[in-house]
Amino acid sequence: METNFIEEVKIKPRKDSTSSNSTCSSTSLEEKKYLIDKIEKIEINQDAKSSEFEIIITDNEKNDDEEEIKEVEKVGKTCSQRFLECFKCKSKKICNEEQIKDRDRTIEEIINSKGFKCEKHEIKTEDGYILTLFRIPGGKQCEDGSKLPPVLLQHGVFDSSDGWVCNGENHSIAFALANNNFDVWLSNSRGNKYCKRHDNFKENSYEFWQFSFHHLGLYDIPSVIRYIREINKSGQKIIYFGHSQGATLMFSGLVENPLFYKENIKLFVALAPVTRINNIGSSLLNFICNISLHKIMMKRKIFEICPYTEGTQKLMSFINRYANCLINYFIGQLSDSNSQEYNDQNSLSVYLKHYPCGTSLNCLIHYIQIIKAKKFIHFDYGKEKNIEIYNQEKPPEYDLSKIKDIPIMIISGEKDILTTPEDVRWLYNELKTNVLYFNIVPNMGHLSFMVGNNFSWFNEPLDIIKEGFYK
Repeated sequence: METNFIEEVKIKPRKDSTSSNSTCSSTSLEEKKYLIDKIEKIEINQDAKSSEFEIIITDNEKNDDEEEIKEVEKVGKTCSQRFLECFKCKSKKICNEEQIKDRDRTIEEIINSKGFKCEKHEIKTEDGYILTLFRIPGGKQCEDGSKLPPVLLQHGVFDSSDGWVCNGENHSIAFALANNNFDVWLSNSRGNKYCKRHDNFKENSYEFWQFSFHHLGLYDIPSVIRYIREINKSGQKIIYFGHSQGATLMFSGLVENPLFYKENIKLFVALAPVTRINNIGSSLLNFICNISLHKIMMKRKIFEICPYTEGTQKLMSFINRYANCLINYFIGQLSDSNSQEYNDQNSLSVYLKHYPCGTSLNCLIHYIQIIKAKKFIHFDYGKEKNIEIYNQEKPPEYDLSKIKDIPIMIISGEKDILTTPEDVRWLYNELKTNVLYFNIVPNMGHLSFMVGNNFSWFNEPLDIIKEGFYK
């Protein structure tokens, strides 16, 4: 029988802490700065009938602001110096034998090596994508996981199900939930290394990659939830954990399909949730926005970004072995300031052997559009296509006020420069009474939920979740 979740839970007081961007403040780029005097400006016009992109290249006007150019040149020199310094830094990682093995193990082997059972499942979405799920049916001694409360873990943008099990048995969310008698499901998004099949489209086709996180919330997660509820016989609704984009797509899904999620989701735990991105401190993402990398890739008909290939894995292995500081440098420019201080370096080396896992370029484009619009908006297809889809020239905002009667936990890191405390507090204020727990955790960044040194942050949320099911 379905139990009622806790009716009254004290919301954790909001902290006044601010995101620490000390390592990247000198390298941050203001919007619309250019790195060179001339740059090709790529404009994209979409033919509404063909749904394909027409690329038009024009000369950009010369930037006559000498002070601005000098500042950008200074930024470039600083970045270069820090980049070179990374190769002088010797890694202090001392991985034990188990961690070394986990680097090259499959997710099934990692889970089994810790004494848990692991099942592999495949499902098909309504629009034809074939997804792979992994399941940990309860604790090590569990006989029948189908009678346990179900939990679904959804990864971030370039990640996969592997990320939930890379921080050892005592610091990984998936193992913690399994040890506390939950039926744990690890999903994978269309387009990552586990999900590159479709009924009609080939992996290398343009059509296969025409999706953003919006489609994951609209098609992938509902298909996964229906399947889990068929297999799990507890009669319980699902507890959903979403990290980064895993939270983004759930917020979009709650807005677009509120009735379905209300009937099937018991609790939504949003870890480092990305929605509005107005206070970003990520130098790397700002750099990508400024050079219009996504437009360059589209011009060259590259529709997959950060794929999981033999080449990327050899590169990750090389960096893992010889330049650990270089990894922390890039993470520090992307998502976590001072990554080496609060992310476990041994677990990080395991994590990066299973990362990146690939996704559609449109997912990156969607986030870039949100950054530039300074609003949590639907995908911008261009004027003509927007009118066809949205009945207006510009994409609408996701109306978070439509989210009702879904208990939500929001947990983010104080050192997160991608999902900053300021933007997370904005999200909290937008959701208001739906939020039953709110915490900005000190000394944690964006990736710390996957590989952080500190796991004590999970104690209180886990107690609340257990109370909701086992009171």
